[in-house]
Amino acid sequence: MRKLILNEAFGILALTVLLIPQIAHTIYVFKINSQYTDPWFGWCYAIGIDLAILIFTVKGWTRTAYAYFAGTLAHNLVYQFYPESVWSSILICIMLSATIFSFSHLFYHKDKAVERNDTATLLQVSAEALRLTAAIDAGIHFEAQPYLCPECKQSFASTKKLNGHISGHKQKDMWSADGYGNWEEENRKRSDLIQ
Repeated sequence: MRKLILNEAFGILALTVLLIPQIAHTIYVFKINSQYTDPWFGWCYAIGIDLAILIFTVKGWTRTAYAYFAGTLAHNLVYQFYPESVWSSILICIMLSATIFSFSHLFYHKDKAVERNDTATLLQVSAEALRLTAAIDAGIHFEAQPYLCPECKQSFASTKKLNGHISGHKQKDMWSADGYGNWEEENRKRSDLIQ
């Protein structure tokens, strides 16, 4: 039972169930302040606002979720005490505009920023690949050096060269085998990558 309660999907389901009565309040305030009889877009507005709360909470937009908490609290108060006042119309205008802006910022702006970063990274990688290809075409040979000294971080092409280097550290009392963790296994993994 504990696993079920701590599961993220269970939390989202519980929050969705709690948002259903909020939808009823929001629809009522919307209908009272609409010039249309039984407007279907009142449902769109109410469900959209409540889904926004759910999405912002799941995405970790805590400040935005707090702002929506204040907005839905205002919806509940207007529903209870001032359903036909001008404040309910103002509230609907503010919440609708804020939701559209927040959704746009959450999905569109972030995706465009990621696209720009991916493009910049791709250009850097492509430029590096072109330089390496030109060097190889010119007859320059590169040797992989996967074996890293845990003391000074210098790299070597073989374990034999690394061990010779480490013996120099040992002669100068600069070697502390216990302080390097599993460095031999890490070197083996790096070596496997180039095989």
